[in-house]
Amino acid sequence: MTTYRALKGYSIKSVTSDPANPKEGQIWYNRSAKAIKVAPNIAAWASGGNLTAARSTGGGAGTQTAGLYAGGQTPPGPGTVNSEEYNGTAWTEGNNINTGRYEIGGTTAGTQTAGLIFGGNTSPGWNAVNATEEYNGTSWSNGEAMATTVSFLSGSGIQTAAFSAGGRTPSNTNNSQEYDGTDWTNGNNINTTRQALVGVGTQTAGIIAGGESPGGGSNASETYNGTSWTNGPNLGTARYRLSGSGQVYTASLVFGGRFNPPAADKAQTESFDGTSWTEEGDMSTARQQLSGNRGTSTAALAVGGLTTAQVASTEEFSAAATTRTVDVS
Repeated sequence: MTTYRALKGYSIKSVTSDPANPKEGQIWYNRSAKAIKVAPNIAAWASGGNLTAARSTGGGAGTQTAGLYAGGQTPPGPGTVNSEEYNGTAWTEGNNINTGRYEIGGTTAGTQTAGLIFGGNTSPGWNAVNATEEYNGTSWSNGEAMATTVSFLSGSGIQTAAFSAGGRTPSNTNNSQEYDGTDWTNGNNINTTRQALVGVGTQTAGIIAGGESPGGGSNASETYNGTSWTNGPNLGTARYRLSGSGQVYTASLVFGGRFNPPAADKAQTESFDGTSWTEEGDMSTARQQLSGNRGTSTAALAVGGLTTAQVASTEEFSAAATTRTVDVS
């Protein structure tokens, strides 16, 4: 272990006790402990409560302590009408959606009391719908139909300002659309045609990532400013059928999915700060066709999905600065 005398001149603050709320990356010398201390960002997944029924590709919304999950599928059956609410510990059944559907796992729009689902598929094969539904915390009501019918799409935003991007119609599409709480309108096309991608952020500051195009999984990301799509940095791990979390795209998270070839479910997690993607801790269970939520890059939910069969498990992602002693001996 080094001494303060050896470190003097290196702009490391000397204190008698550790700061109460250190910032991520902060470093200091504790004279009482005679040790260098640092506050790294510690990010990890932990087990949460299970859905009341295992299913995949439902729509996610809300936060880590007030989550919402709607629709989904348990093959070989059609899309379910079930919705569930999460309180940070357990899932409970809510009122049913009006149109059973699945293939909406890349959408993360709205809150637990102002949720939004759109598009998707009702049964195996191409049986897609353009239906939109809004949730008020108690019941679901039908909104305006999407301008273009699409499933395995991505999207995000809030109940009165959302976007969708990509998906299949039934072939892969580069379509994007905007919702203002009343009407859907077609927007400018995304740059890379794909399905089974994820979207997070807002209608004027969103990001899409991953997805499936001919040949396998994509690592492409694109940002949206409310008018046009711009290519962003590539994911570290190419994948499709992934999900994510983020109220703003400059603090977003993507996780899970599948890559082909070779066919393999993914547990990898990556965060985006507006400039680059950073590898975070892996999920405990590698899975595809899972759902995320409109949480943050430091507090997210991964819900349900598919491994060898549909799963009901939830994982909670948390990231926070914590104090560590640096060994420089």
